[in-house]
Amino acid sequence: MHITIRVPATIANLGPGFDILALAVQLQNEIEAWSEPEGGISIDPGPDSPEELRDPARNLIARAFVAACADARVDPPGARISCRNAIPFGRGLGSSAAAALSGVLAANALANLGWDEQQVIARAAEIEGHPDNVAAAMLGGMVICVRDGPVAQVPVPDELRAVLFVPDGEMSTEAARRVVPYSFSREEAIYNASRCALLVTAMLTGRLDLLGEAMRDRWHQPARSELMPHLPLLIDAALAAGAHGACLAGAGPSVLALCTGETEAVASAMAAAARLAGVNGHPVTHPVRNFGARVDLSP
Repeated sequence: MHITIRVPATIANLGPGFDILALAVQLQNEIEAWSEPEGGISIDPGPDSPEELRDPARNLIARAFVAACADARVDPPGARISCRNAIPFGRGLGSSAAAALSGVLAANALANLGWDEQQVIARAAEIEGHPDNVAAAMLGGMVICVRDGPVAQVPVPDELRAVLFVPDGEMSTEAARRVVPYSFSREEAIYNASRCALLVTAMLTGRLDLLGEAMRDRWHQPARSELMPHLPLLIDAALAAGAHGACLAGAGPSVLALCTGETEAVASAMAAAARLAGVNGHPVTHPVRNFGARVDLSP
């Protein structure tokens, strides 16, 4: 059997929605996998990937493949896996979630596990550590993740564009999570909860004029700005140039602006602000994506 898996990049948190909200965009990794009758797992991590990722024990796709089979109590079938990676590592665009989901989807197909979408999301999220990026990559659109509850998908307006400033340097997700406070005041809780509700409303109703206020946050972004001082500068520049809303992309260091027009002006403004902050990188623009991962099978 031969399968091709296409998994989109995703942007989590979206301002106030820390570990709750995520959005899929039109940038994807493509993984091909073949059944290997002789057994074992071999993996080609793709051009420009670290050589160490050829080791299945160190490659998240291969590890997720094996873990999914173990969870289903079946022996991992032999597999040969080849990757074409477009999602940059360590930039807040869901690269690790895409890898974990790809491995679980490959196991689901090659080992015939029979898992549905929610089961695939649950297993990949367990491997990844949190569900938001995984769920958006699987379902597309914007997702709302409920701890110990279901994942809901909200289609987003097709005209939305994600303008991203992607710094050259990586940011460790673990480091970015360590600085986020475990508690905050009632006032801050109300502030963030109300803006999460406003953000979902904006997407459902197409009231994109609400995004500027809806994407404000008093929890993780202020803390992470200490690690990434360029963040408030780029957010302000994006809004001034015409973006509907802006925020940190996932755990960073990339910054997201949501636009319907003025994408070139917003990209230029973010790049200029980054230069003033001494941050090297480049802007990119991608449409939002209202569909998730795709698995194509052939004999």
